[in-house]
Amino acid sequence: MKIKVKLTGILAASAGFREKEIEMPEGTTIAEALTIINIPVSGEWTKSSVNGSLRGKNYVLNDGDELLFFPVGGGG
Repeated sequence: MKIKVKLTGILAASAGFREKEIEMPEGTTIAEALTIINIPVSGEWTKSSVNGSLRGKNYVLNDGDELLFFPVGGGG
């Protein structure tokens, strides 16, 4: 199945892309997608949405989904 992956902020800078269509196996979860994409940032520091709705890491993706990863805000 094909998923459109979008990244923002430091995630895009770390991965070297902002938007890319990626082939993934049927039944891939968001957590597995993080591994497949291989973003060099801890998954603990990211949130995700699928087709505009926030989703947990165990959410199973479907063909044609738009998966957005964005960094969790921080301050100090």
